[in-house]
Amino acid sequence: MAEVSAARMSAGAEGTGTARAGRRRKGMWAGSALVAAGAAAVAMVVLPGNEPGDGRGAVPAVTVAPQVTVAPQADDVLPSVTSTDWVTYADRVVVVRPTSDREIPATEEENEAGEGYIGRSATLAVDKVLWSRSGAPAVPRSLTLDVAGWAFKDDQRQEFAVHDTPRLETGHTYIVALARLDDGTWSILGSGASLPYDGGVIGNGESEGNTVEAPSKGSGDSVREQMAGKSAQALIALLKKAVPDPAAAPYADLPPEERYAKAGASR
Repeated sequence: MAEVSAARMSAGAEGTGTARAGRRRKGMWAGSALVAAGAAAVAMVVLPGNEPGDGRGAVPAVTVAPQVTVAPQADDVLPSVTSTDWVTYADRVVVVRPTSDREIPATEEENEAGEGYIGRSATLAVDKVLWSRSGAPAVPRSLTLDVAGWAFKDDQRQEFAVHDTPRLETGHTYIVALARLDDGTWSILGSGASLPYDGGVIGNGESEGNTVEAPSKGSGDSVREQMAGKSAQALIALLKKAVPDPAAAPYADLPPEERYAKAGASR
C-alpha cells in the first residue's frame, strides 16, 4: 500500500478531523490517529530486493497484517489511556453497537494520484450508560462518528487501524468513553477510549479489524489493560474510584479541549 500524505491523514476524510486540524471533529481520535501514519508510508516500506525485517532497507512505519494496515500509535488530542484520563475529560462512558457505516470518498487529488485514504462514518446505537461525569450533557441514543477507514492504491485497499484499538465495525459491541466537544459534537475521547465488549467481556470482540479474545490476565495502568477479561461492573467500580486530574479540576465547566489546555498551562 502506498504513502498517504500527512496533510490528508491529519484531516482524515471529508468531515473527519481533529482540534489540531482545525476542521469539523466528529470522531476526533480517529482523525488524529491517522497523523501517526501520515508522516510515513501507510505500509511497510521495502527497498527493491529486500524483505521486511532483514535490516537492509526495511522501514517499519507501521505493522501490516494481510488485510489491515496498523499504525503504531495515535497522536490523540485528549488523554485517553488511564482511568484518570477518562474521568477527567470524558462526559459519558457507554456501551455501543455500530448499526451501519458508509464510505467517505477520497479527495479528488488522491483519486487522480491513484492512492490515498478513504474515510468511514459509523452510526452507533447507545445501549447503556455506565458512567457519567457530574453535570454531563445527555448523550443521544444514536451517534454518527468518523472512524478508521481504508488506505488505497489503484483498485486495492486495506483497512486502516491503530495498534490495539477497535475500528468499530458492525456485528460487534464496544465500550467507549465519549466527550462533547466545544462545538457541541460528540467524540470518542481518544484511541485508548474504546474497548471490545462482545458477550459482556471487556477485551473480547473486534480490535484492529480482527476478532480477538481478552488475555487471561491484564497488566499495566491503562484502562484497556486493567479491564481485560472483566465485566462492565468492574469498569464502573474502577471509574468510581478514579480521581480526576487536580490540574484540570478548576476548569471542569470548560469543554474538554480547553480543560486540557488550561491544565497543561497550570502545571
